[in-house]
Amino acid sequence: MLIINCTKAAVDFFTVSRKAKKVTVVEAAPQQTLTQSMAEQAEFQNAQWQWLVHAIKVGGKHVLITMDCQSRFSITLTGIKKGDHAEFLNALEHHLIVHIYEIMTNAEVSEQAVEASVANYQKQHSNHTFYQRSDLSTQAHINDVAWHFRRASDKQGHVLTGVDLIEQDVFINQLIRKRGKIKNYFFPYREFLRLWLVRFSGHTVNEADIRIAQLQAKEPAEFAEQHPELIASHSLPPTVSTKNTASNTATPPSNKNNNVIVLDDYRK
Repeated sequence: MLIINCTKAAVDFFTVSRKAKKVTVVEAAPQQTLTQSMAEQAEFQNAQWQWLVHAIKVGGKHVLITMDCQSRFSITLTGIKKGDHAEFLNALEHHLIVHIYEIMTNAEVSEQAVEASVANYQKQHSNHTFYQRSDLSTQAHINDVAWHFRRASDKQGHVLTGVDLIEQDVFINQLIRKRGKIKNYFFPYREFLRLWLVRFSGHTVNEADIRIAQLQAKEPAEFAEQHPELIASHSLPPTVSTKNTASNTATPPSNKNNNVIVLDDYRK
């Protein structure tokens, strides 16, 4: 089951007035905190997938920032009508699938395997629940995403939409994060890939780590190809281990225009 945990601002977004009565899809928070639910989630073999959604306004328009509480992988959505939770869920899944195809393809996973993993995801998470519940650590990372989104929108001169949203998410998910009691920093897109490979693509944790290490090994060459002007005067940084670690010397994945996946290609 997909659990959409909502901040107070998100609860307000998903609440509308009909015939002088407030209507919302959001249910009262369970007795468990979000942290407790995530711990139980691991115990019951990931039967639930916990996300946190927060609502902000940029340029007078609604913006929803959704973050996986475990990997801190974020997806930002715009153009969703206030109170329309069905449109939100549809847009979230479409963006999620776009990112999965891009990340898994970069990790050299076959198209057939990617399609099978998406089918497994849809089967395991055909149901959803909205709760009014937040988490300070995840919220702090969402606040950082919001800051970068406002900055990018100001630079563009308009609120990001379409492919610009996908590219912004790619950039955000390359930023290093730190979570709770975990000692080392990590990249959200790598943690998200590990999670997806294990949950939905039949990989063991060790197999997923090997796949991520292979992905990281080719990133310096791709970065050099995309930014030859930087390589002319600076040597490439060394590759570092991807197993639950991150470093300022790690090179982010390339985002070439010819690798951008058009969202409409995956709309039904």
